[in-house]
Amino acid sequence: MYLGFLLSKIVRPPPQNLKMRVNNEVTQFMRYLQDVARICANDYNFISQGAMRYSEEFFTECLADIKTFPELYQIFEMTSLTGGTFDPGLTLTFEKQLLIMGNVDITDHKIVPADAQLASDYQSVSSENPPAKKAKDMHTKISSDSNAKRLSARYEPEVCLTRDALIRLLDNHGPDFGDQWELPVWVQSNPGKGSSQTKTVYIDPPLLQTEMTIRQRSHIYHEESLKLSIKKNGSKNVFHLMTERPEDHRQLSSGSSQRSLPSETKGLEFEVDLTDLETFGEATAIKTPKRQNASVGSLNAPSSSPLAKTKSSVHLANSSTDVNGPVTEESTRTVANEAVGSKTPQSDDDLPLMGDSDDEKLVIDDSVSPANATSRSAGPLEIPVSQSAPVNAESSSPQKGTRQRRESKRAKLSGDQLGEILRMQTAMFKSPCDSAKCTTTAQDSSSPSQCVGASVHSHPMSLVKPCVSSYLERNQDGETCATPQPSAAGGNSTTKKILSQDLQACAEDEQDYKAPEEGNLLYKLYSLQDLLIMVRSSVLLTHSRKVGQNGQNQFVPVHVLPKLEYQLNYGVECLSSSEACGLWTETLLHSSTVSYIAHINAHASNVALLRKLPDAWKLNVSCDFKPSKSLNILHHLLKKLTGLEEGQYLIAHKAGEPFVTLLKAANGKASRGAYNLQKLHGSVPRPPATGLVPWIPVDPSVVLSFHKKHGRVPCTFPPKQLTQTAKEASLQSDNHGAGPSKNKSAEGKKKKQQKKRAARRNKYIKKLVQNSI
Repeated sequence: MYLGFLLSKIVRPPPQNLKMRVNNEVTQFMRYLQDVARICANDYNFISQGAMRYSEEFFTECLADIKTFPELYQIFEMTSLTGGTFDPGLTLTFEKQLLIMGNVDITDHKIVPADAQLASDYQSVSSENPPAKKAKDMHTKISSDSNAKRLSARYEPEVCLTRDALIRLLDNHGPDFGDQWELPVWVQSNPGKGSSQTKTVYIDPPLLQTEMTIRQRSHIYHEESLKLSIKKNGSKNVFHLMTERPEDHRQLSSGSSQRSLPSETKGLEFEVDLTDLETFGEATAIKTPKRQNASVGSLNAPSSSPLAKTKSSVHLANSSTDVNGPVTEESTRTVANEAVGSKTPQSDDDLPLMGDSDDEKLVIDDSVSPANATSRSAGPLEIPVSQSAPVNAESSSPQKGTRQRRESKRAKLSGDQLGEILRMQTAMFKSPCDSAKCTTTAQDSSSPSQCVGASVHSHPMSLVKPCVSSYLERNQDGETCATPQPSAAGGNSTTKKILSQDLQACAEDEQDYKAPEEGNLLYKLYSLQDLLIMVRSSVLLTHSRKVGQNGQNQFVPVHVLPKLEYQLNYGVECLSSSEACGLWTETLLHSSTVSYIAHINAHASNVALLRKLPDAWKLNVSCDFKPSKSLNILHHLLKKLTGLEEGQYLIAHKAGEPFVTLLKAANGKASRGAYNLQKLHGSVPRPPATGLVPWIPVDPSVVLSFHKKHGRVPCTFPPKQLTQTAKEASLQSDNHGAGPSKNKSAEGKKKKQQKKRAARRNKYIKKLVQNSI
C-alpha cells in the first residue's frame, strides 16, 4: 500500500498511522545499515586500477599548476564564515547574459542506455580525455582571461569568478565545515577612467585538496567514463541555447535599471526599545514644520542621474476606484505621499502641528463616512513627480515605487492609527523576505498600471513614538509598490536589477573576443544585494524541451551528476550537502537547466539508475543544505574581498574550522610562520586520517526495480508473510524432490489396509454362521 504512494505520479500523502509505522521501521533499518557498513568497511576502499592510475596522473598535473602561484603568503586577516548580518531573503539575481561562444553537444532524452556498462580501463578513458587536459580545463584562470578582463572594463563588476569557485564558496555547511579548500584571489584595477578607477576581484578555480577520499578519487575517473556512454546526436551553437526561463527575462522600465544600494539591514534589531509599543494612548507630533519642509524640498531636488532629467505627471482617475472597496496600506501610503507632493507650494502654516496634551482624546473616524466618500469621488488629480523618479508611460517601475516610498517616509501624514500600530507590530516580527512583498492594485487594462489607492482620512496626531516609527520605516525600506509589466509568457513578474539601462541595452560582438577551441564559454552577470558579480561557466549537454505556456520546443542546458553507489543491494544513497549544493548552483546559474543523477555501481562500474530530478527536489533532500545560509556566507566573504587592496591573495580554510584565513603574497619578504603553498602541496592528496567509515544513509523515497518486483518498501525489513511464504516454498521443493519414495510407501500402506479389511470381513462372516447353527 505504501509502495503505491511512492510510485504514484499524483503526489498525495499516505495515512498518518501508516507513515509513522514506515518511518519507525526506516529508522531501525538505517541502524542496521550502519552496522553492516562497519562490518564491510573495506567495500568503501575499493577502486579499480584504471581509476587509480587516472587520478594519480590528474593529481600530478594539478600540482604542476600550483607551482605557477607565489610560494609564500603572510596572514592578512581572519574572518568567520558566518559573519555579517544574516538575511534569509538573500538571492542571487540574474542581470544579463554578456557573452556566449562555442558549441554544445545534443543528447537524447534517454541520456544513457539502461544498465549501461561504463569503461573501467585506463586506456579507454584517457584516450578520450587525458588527465593533463582535464586538469588544464579545470584550472583555467579567470584572472588571466582576456575575455573576462575586457568585459570587466566595460561592466565594472566587483567580483569575477569561475563556476567552480562559486560552488566552492557556496559549499560550506555548518556546524562542522568539514572540507579543506584554498582559493587564489587577484585584486586588479580596471584600466582608465582617471581618479574614479575601480577595482575588480578575480577568484580563480580552487586548488587541489591536500586530502581526498577513495570515493572522490573514483568519482574523478567515473565522471569521464560516463561521458563516453552518453548518447550524442550532433552539436549546436550555444547561442541558440535558452539558459534562462521565460519568467526570468523581465523587462525593466527606465526608472528601475539605475544601480542603487539596498537598505543596510532588514533583520530584526534587538536594540530597539520594545517598551515603546505600550504607547497606544499617547499622542505625538507627526512631523515638525521644519522636517516636512525639508522632505518636500527633497522631492523637488534635482537629480544627478542622466536618466532622471525629465518631469512627468500622473493622472489618477478616481472614477475607476471603488469607494467601498478594500484599501491596501501601500496604496494608501503612496497616495498620501503624492498628496504631500502636491502641496509643495504651501507654507509651513498650512501643515497641521499638534503637541502633547492631557486633554487630547482618542477619536476614531469612520473611513467610509459621507465626507470621505465625497472627498474620494473628486475629479482627476494632477500630481507632480520628482525628477529623481521618472515615470514611463507604459509601465510603472519597481524602483520608482521604492523611491516614492522612501520619500513618503519623510513627508507623509499619519494615516489610520490602529492600522499603523498593527502594521508596526507585523513589521517587528515578520521576516525580511516577507517585508519585500508588494501589494499591487490593478486598474483597467486600457490604462497604464499605477499604484492607486483611495485616500484615508488621517488623524491629526500620531499614537506611536518617533523611535518606533523610525524602526518601522527602516523595515519598509525594501518594500516596493509597483505593478509589474507583463512578460512575454503572459504572466506578471517584477525584477529589481542594479545594472544601468545603457549597459542592459548594449550587446557584445563575438569577433572582439577569443572563442574557445572546443566546448563553450558563458559569461553572465548576477547581483547579490549591492554586489555585481560576473561568472564564467560552460554547458556540457543540451536537449529540446517544451518551455513556457505555449509549449514551444527549446534547447535547454542538461546537467548530469555522476553519483557512486556502495549500497545498491538496499537502495540508492541520499544526496550529500556538497552534491545538493552543486545541483542547486547549476540551476542558479542557468534557471532552465534540467538536472539528472546517474547512480553508478562503484564496484561494477555500471549505471544502475538514471533519475531526472523534479523541479521541487530541494524540498525533499534529507541533508543539511540550506541555500540561504550558503548565500549569506558567499555575500560575507565577497564583501571582505572587495575591500582588499591590489595584489595576490589566498583564501584558506582548514577542515572543521568555522573561519577562513586571508593570506597575502609575500613577494620574497616572508617572515617566520609564513604559509608555504608549495611545501603544503608537495605530494598527491592522501586519504583522511580519521578512520571513519564514509557511510551515507539510503534514500527511502527512491524505488528500484527489485523493490517493485518483490513489493518491498525501500529501507524496510522483509515482511513476516514473505518469510513464511519462503519457508513453505522450501518445504514444497523438498517434497517434490522426494516424490518416488513416498509413492512406494503409500502403495504398501494401501495393501496392508486391504488385508486388514478382508480379515475383519472373514471374521464377521464366521460369527454369523455360528449364530445361525
